[in-house]
Amino acid sequence: MKYLSKLAGRLLFVTCLASSVVACTLWEDEDEKNVVAPLKELSGQSVTLESSWSRRVGSQGDESQALEMTPAIEGGTIYAANAKGSVMAISRADGDLRWSVDLDVMLVGAVGAGSDLVLVSSANGGVEALDAATGELRWHAQASSEVLAAAATDGDVVVVQSVDARVQAFDAANGQPRWSYSASQAVLTLRGNSSPVIRDGLVYVAFDNGKIAALDARTGLLQWEQRFIVPDGRTELERIIDVQADPLLTSTDLLVASYQGAIISVAQGRGQPQWQQKASVIRSMASVDGSVFMVEGNDSVRALSVASGRELWVAEGFSGRRLSAPAVIGNYVAVADKEGYVHLLNQTDGTYAGRYSVGGDGVRANLLSDGDTLYVLTNSGKLYALAIRS
Repeated sequence: MKYLSKLAGRLLFVTCLASSVVACTLWEDEDEKNVVAPLKELSGQSVTLESSWSRRVGSQGDESQALEMTPAIEGGTIYAANAKGSVMAISRADGDLRWSVDLDVMLVGAVGAGSDLVLVSSANGGVEALDAATGELRWHAQASSEVLAAAATDGDVVVVQSVDARVQAFDAANGQPRWSYSASQAVLTLRGNSSPVIRDGLVYVAFDNGKIAALDARTGLLQWEQRFIVPDGRTELERIIDVQADPLLTSTDLLVASYQGAIISVAQGRGQPQWQQKASVIRSMASVDGSVFMVEGNDSVRALSVASGRELWVAEGFSGRRLSAPAVIGNYVAVADKEGYVHLLNQTDGTYAGRYSVGGDGVRANLLSDGDTLYVLTNSGKLYALAIRS
């Protein structure tokens, strides 16, 4: 139960879904939350990161809100937002501001981008679609409840998954509702949910009840469904199996990981399970060259084979650092922590390779990478572009 309280405390509160909706708070013990593993020693051959540019984005909300307003990369632009309602387009090359707009609403979710749209969500369940070139508001739509994960689009529909276990699609051209799909709700869940993923006419979604579903992107009709984890435990807290990590598509398979549950690989077209491993994951994953990288609930970083699920390595020694989602830069796996350090691990064996401090009250948002540059948004609202010093 100590491990459960610690991990739940990372997201600060849970939502109880029963006959009435009640907000519950799980706080870490004062002594426990202050225990942070010391920084790892650096060897003489450590890798050095350097800042190519940085830009102020603005407030990412306070810690009690636990917002993860991860930016989005599309082409040569990175799109970012702040909790006070500003959305901006920033050049990936040099950090120059291309446009900035103020929507006059409180924003709460990660940014989505694609098909000439930038997509953000407001505290009351509003979905705002902006023109990617100019920032002009294209349309506004209303979801059934709060949307904390990034919206997805294929140019025909915009799909969101809200915290009430509903998936809703809107016409990408005008925001008109197209279809809606509802899953059964868990009794107790961590605040948040994963993003939908669209490929080849299918929308892949994972729910907090332990199921994965593939929906027809045009109609919302269920194509296949797969239960990959069953709640287990004596209490409702022990039975939480939320999917907070975004589903990860490889060339042929779909990887989904849950909190207090498992990571599973299923075939995209038919949902046939390929392999499954025990895991507890609340951050999105990264994959490259046949490996998938994840941060476990105990703040260890783990690498598995995409093909077989075989464990390749585990990097420990980050306890209490509240690691971010991993990203791959060059030959390294990067994670950031609550103190604002960005850590580099060797892809091949997980050995510690270097670090860089961005400060900024730590990092909650997912790290982003284009392979050569790492984009880090701090909790205080500063966006960094980091590169490996040659």
